[in-house]
Amino acid sequence: MSDLPAVPPPPYRSNDPYETSGVQAGFQLPRSIWRAMLACYAVFFLGIFAAIGRDAATVMMLVISGLYMLMFFGTAKLLNTQKGREHDSPLGRMGGVLDTWTGPMDRRTVAAQILAVPAGFAFLGVTFFIVRATAGF
Repeated sequence: MSDLPAVPPPPYRSNDPYETSGVQAGFQLPRSIWRAMLACYAVFFLGIFAAIGRDAATVMMLVISGLYMLMFFGTAKLLNTQKGREHDSPLGRMGGVLDTWTGPMDRRTVAAQILAVPAGFAFLGVTFFIVRATAGF
């Protein structure tokens, strides 16, 4: 026995059999939420591009912004593939819940929290397009 104090276990223990060094089991989000988020941002950029993409400077700014969006999703994809195969999302199972720091959350609650901002951006892009189309300029 050692005279050193015992180290408490980590607060999170994954059920991932490939787990190493206490890293979490991954994003644990279903693909449908990732696809919906990407679709919302695509609608935003298409709406903005259709509404204000009239000159070279504006198009360049929109392309740069779109590249930042691709970097966000590309980095998430890259980090997800680095670890290798993971378990399916617990939200993919019937009645499955996602354990969070604030407690378990069901699929609808997780989707509402994650997709609120992207859906707002998509609404903004569509609104800009409608205003531009009805204004006649």
